[in-house]
Amino acid sequence: MTGDKTTKTFIVLGMHRSATSLVAGALHNFGVNMGKELMSFEDIDFFRLNEEILKEAGGSWQNPPPEKKILALAKKFAPKIKKLVENKSGLWDFKDPRTILTIKLYLPYLKNPHFICCFGEPLEIARSLYKRQKMPIKKGLKLAEIYNKRLLNFLNEIHNTKK
Repeated sequence: MTGDKTTKTFIVLGMHRSATSLVAGALHNFGVNMGKELMSFEDIDFFRLNEEILKEAGGSWQNPPPEKKILALAKKFAPKIKKLVENKSGLWDFKDPRTILTIKLYLPYLKNPHFICCFGEPLEIARSLYKRQKMPIKKGLKLAEIYNKRLLNFLNEIHNTKK
């Protein structure tokens, strides 16, 4: 992470269906740059890169690979991550729920990161996933648990490294 204070990077972290689009939309309304090509307040380039990382690690957003497998890809994906974030400046953000799973790969390259975390109630997330794509409630609950645990672990790790 660089100490560039002229750039502020807002990263919206939260499980699918946890109001991340609402938060990203509010940031956008306040003038925060979200990228050129958006898909529901998600920068398509971050979305595609996260999909690629998860696939390479043997999973997907619905089948999160072990964190070890994702972290093992750090060197391989470093050039793509650097290229994606290196030209960002000023106030900018990105939001993709998959980023909870991949954030540790991005962290070394983010300038002045600020994390905005959205924790949805797991049963509401599961119900929303069922309504949106007929995902079984039990699977939605399990995914919410995995994403929330990874997010909490990440927040604990960055908090402990700042001490």
